[in-house]
Amino acid sequence: MREYLRLIKNLDFFLLWISQVVSQFGDKLNQMALIAWAYSVMPGSSFQMAKLIFFTIVPVFVVGPFAAAAVDRLDYRKTMYMCDFIRAVTVASIPLLILPARLILPVYFMVFISFSITRLFVPAKMAIVPAIVEQEEILPANSLLSLTGVVAAMFGFGLGGIMVQAFGIRFGFLVDAATFLISASAIYLIGTRYKPKQVSIKEEAFSIGGVLLNGIKYTFGGSILVDVRKGIGYLSAHYELKRLIGVSFLLWALLGGIYATGIVFIQEMLGSATADLGMLVVFLGSGILMGSLFWGKAGINWDRFRMLYSSLIALCALLFVFAVVLRFDIPHKFGVAGLLSFLLGLSASPIMMVSQTIVHEVTDETMMGRMFGIIEIIVHFAFVVAMFVSSILAEFFSEASILVLWAGIGIGIGVDGLLRNRLEKGGSANE
Repeated sequence: MREYLRLIKNLDFFLLWISQVVSQFGDKLNQMALIAWAYSVMPGSSFQMAKLIFFTIVPVFVVGPFAAAAVDRLDYRKTMYMCDFIRAVTVASIPLLILPARLILPVYFMVFISFSITRLFVPAKMAIVPAIVEQEEILPANSLLSLTGVVAAMFGFGLGGIMVQAFGIRFGFLVDAATFLISASAIYLIGTRYKPKQVSIKEEAFSIGGVLLNGIKYTFGGSILVDVRKGIGYLSAHYELKRLIGVSFLLWALLGGIYATGIVFIQEMLGSATADLGMLVVFLGSGILMGSLFWGKAGINWDRFRMLYSSLIALCALLFVFAVVLRFDIPHKFGVAGLLSFLLGLSASPIMMVSQTIVHEVTDETMMGRMFGIIEIIVHFAFVVAMFVSSILAEFFSEASILVLWAGIGIGIGVDGLLRNRLEKGGSANE
């Protein structure tokens, strides 16, 4: 606690911290507004929701790999406040220009631009921390940014869902645009400790535009495939990494399969576009926080893959209960959904933590970035494909049936993984 108080007294870090608390809240409010917009365009359509989510994810492939490298050539502070300003303009254009004209395709375009700019902002935010705090303060600084970011995101989902439901979709977009402007202003004031690179605002603007344009060329020119091929030789010599990528692919396919369909299922079962959904995300996030704190200590001596598969089985069993129970008209339906969401968060919390730990434990430092990059591309591909498969199936089957199907698949993967893991451990012991 003392380290956190010392960090807050550092004006540069305080400004960065405030900017992230505000923008994280705004980001989730924006997502609630987008979900409400998709619901208003075509209520109960998983495919419509999947199309919208696709445009938030595709920048990971198109811009992400190029942006991460390009940010090192730019000034971090300028990149961040210019990204925030551009995002404010793109988000504000949706309620002020696009929605009044009742246009649909331009909304997707603005969503793509906004989330592409985010791919530039995130590495700049991560890179600026060592430039504004002491060496021994980097870990607590990242910890504080992460923890408060999660809390702000939870409030953004919860309050955002209620605010959008009460005041309308346009209000949600405008508040999000305002949070970007507040964040940009705070970042602009950073400069007590930070030593900027000699890059003019004009050069910075052209560089940011170049990243977006070159990102498309970078992707379709095959450079991502080159990076993946370079990592294959390293992966082939590390069985645990190959195993982790296989499991991660299946986990994110499962997540993609239930994401858009699950949103529509909750909307239909609880009867609101965003209010109930936002509060359930708060319960889910609370479970993830509690689980992370618990398993961070309790799971230290557990076998990593055993923990991963066990969490998957628990998560999918709860998903099955969630999908079946909410179909019935039961007393205190929202309370039951909230409890199940919290338990889902508890069950899911070890999965991301364990996945990252395995990469850290078995990967050489010189290959760390490339391994995380390869994993990010693979898992997002799995997510997008499974999401569209589920959304197409939702045209013929109920959302509840699809959630039950994915829950069964997940339980099967988890049980098979536990059995294989036990056999491998037994074989190693006999040797």
